[in-house]
Amino acid sequence: STDGTELYIGTALGGVFRGPADGSDWQAIGDGVYGGAGVLLTIPPVGGGQDIVLRGTTYAMWRSADGGLTWQTPTGISGYSTIRRLIKLNDAQQTILALVWKSNAWQIFRSTDRALSFTHVQTLSGQADLWTPRTALGDVFLFENDRLLRSTNQATTFTAFGNGMGATPSDVRFGGHEVSNSTTFSVAGKVGGSWQLYRTTNSGSTWTHVNPDVGGTSGNGLAGMWSTFCTSATDPNLMVFGGVELWVSRDGGNTFNAMNWWWEHPANRQHALHADMMGVDLIADPSLGVGERWFINCHGGTYETTDQFATVDWLTGDGLGVSQYYSTHTSRRDPKYLHAGSQDQGYQSTALGTPASSGPWAEFLEDITGDYGHLSSNDGSHDFVFSDYPGFILIVANEPFHTKHIVDFPSGFAGQWLPFMVADREVKGTFYLCGTRIWKYHRLGSSGGVWQYQQLGTKTFPNPVTALEFSPIDPNYAWCTTSAGQIYFSTDAGVTWTQSGNSGPGAHYFYGSTIVASSKYLTEVWVAGSGYSNAPVVYSANGGLTFNPRDTGLPNTLIYDMCEAPDGSGNMYAAGQSGAYEYDYVTHSWELILGAEAPLTTYWSVEAVAAQNIIRFGTYGRGIWDYYPETPGFFPYGELREDPMFLPLEFSDRPMIGNNISFNTSGLESYANGFLSVSSAADDSPMFGGSVLVDLAQEVARVPFSANIWGNASFNLTVPNNPALVGSEFFLQIAVRDTREPLGWSMSHGLRAVIGQ
Repeated sequence: STDGTELYIGTALGGVFRGPADGSDWQAIGDGVYGGAGVLLTIPPVGGGQDIVLRGTTYAMWRSADGGLTWQTPTGISGYSTIRRLIKLNDAQQTILALVWKSNAWQIFRSTDRALSFTHVQTLSGQADLWTPRTALGDVFLFENDRLLRSTNQATTFTAFGNGMGATPSDVRFGGHEVSNSTTFSVAGKVGGSWQLYRTTNSGSTWTHVNPDVGGTSGNGLAGMWSTFCTSATDPNLMVFGGVELWVSRDGGNTFNAMNWWWEHPANRQHALHADMMGVDLIADPSLGVGERWFINCHGGTYETTDQFATVDWLTGDGLGVSQYYSTHTSRRDPKYLHAGSQDQGYQSTALGTPASSGPWAEFLEDITGDYGHLSSNDGSHDFVFSDYPGFILIVANEPFHTKHIVDFPSGFAGQWLPFMVADREVKGTFYLCGTRIWKYHRLGSSGGVWQYQQLGTKTFPNPVTALEFSPIDPNYAWCTTSAGQIYFSTDAGVTWTQSGNSGPGAHYFYGSTIVASSKYLTEVWVAGSGYSNAPVVYSANGGLTFNPRDTGLPNTLIYDMCEAPDGSGNMYAAGQSGAYEYDYVTHSWELILGAEAPLTTYWSVEAVAAQNIIRFGTYGRGIWDYYPETPGFFPYGELREDPMFLPLEFSDRPMIGNNISFNTSGLESYANGFLSVSSAADDSPMFGGSVLVDLAQEVARVPFSANIWGNASFNLTVPNNPALVGSEFFLQIAVRDTREPLGWSMSHGLRAVIGQ
């Protein structure tokens, strides 16, 4: 901030955050603007008050004068595809210069009204970068093609000085050192396909092509540099560049040493940089002995150094909810346990507590570094959670202890960067990995971490398989789709495949697409993917013989993931590049559901947390968000527990007033007697060797029943036709006499019933 008490941080697709300078309390501002913020600037308003915040996304610039409540686009600057530099001069007008790529040229735009409007002032003839002193008012310096230029009139005109550098880079990053009184400049230029370092200490009269020693290797230029380059204001020999690691030179670029290696971060998160440097900047700070405060931005957040890289401190380790999630998985047995696969911030896990009133509230731990996607499990528990990294399969077992197993891809595997994989619905420890062939992995033995694979069937697909789904009603029915949108169906559990009569959407280029098979109707299936020149969602009512668009209400977008509502309505939810969507099964149309609470960003994953009727979305840049449909239905809880809680409790319809609902259970002893308990409150107390999940002290009904000779039982319950019951909750569980159990009873899981109309 302009008074130095706060920090503003721009994130990739996560928007802008503001917090105290010590990083103790981050608050999102401006979630209604898509595209994050690649560059940021704060401007003091006339007369004092709230800072004006200027953010640049890839294609647009936005301005807020009210702390991010509202954002407007400045006039006069639009249509660019890259913004390289946004700098503020320290003059009375607070002049702002923007260097953008537009119409196949670097162009300079200027604002003199605190970013309300911009005026075009220069179109440059080659690769270029801007620099101006950061600690005081000074001239504007331009490096263009191969030489230095100076402007004393706010970039209206530039005058060349010094001599040519001796090379014309195809890309360039440029910086000066204020302490040198504009005589020392450093240029990182891409020459001959590699980044090289050039220096002048006499205002460009002569240049030195520095041949640095980078980590013990000389002659390779700035090996590993992406585009991160910054020079010290107070030390003419201090400069840094970044790629996977941050490299620091204290001798004018002759030698560079890594601040730390990327793999050192997990063991020392607070004081070791995460991988992948995205930007380095500094501000003057006379209170520090070195006179400057540096900020390092990377895929792990923002770090600060106040001692010129002797040490760094992690400012965003807590409270900055900007993880880029590919996939989430909530335990069906105990929904407080949540796993997530992220981009560059590893495989994460947490035990959820009570949601906070605002801001991030779940503390996630990074179990293992890297990129992980496609989380799934056989039965919804965390006994085995399968996911993949670009090159191997990660299996996390034994909640909450997290035993980890690494399993190789098949030899010669041909698939996407994060290939689609999914757990088998029937066999514990079995899963499928998809490439141009579908590979079935099964666990050897009942303990240990050894998995063996074989091809499922014999088919080699023309393109990598990017989604695979088995019916929850009959797993012999299966569907798959490829990166090119070809759809196939199988009636023998994927051993043989038949191509559908028409194609569906293509896949995301490295992650895949999605298929959802209905839990109500065997022949109903959905396929979703890329929808920029076609429907992003298609639907089949005949088991996959043909598909038709089902995209009313959807924009042209990419759908990454879909799930079915847990309330029995048949509604669907979709995670897409342009937001989160809900499909109404009655109106056959989609609706954006972000409302006023959820951020406008990319939604990459979605899952239904049935026990709580929550639709959980993983975003690519703004963490995990829960949507509460508040719809009527039966919602199972207390599932997947050990004996004697093994009885199923199935129902025929939703709990709407006036409905007569049939319940079924099986696996009982012949002619066994039992009862259904209906309570107005839930419980979880030990009883009968298991757990009673309803509060017997608040029981409102008890329905007796008996099994037939085959151990099956059915009984009915009518919901009173009373509108006053709409929205009410009741809790159901069955208990049955069972001589096979030590305490003489077997039980079901619980059902939470939310009454509807």
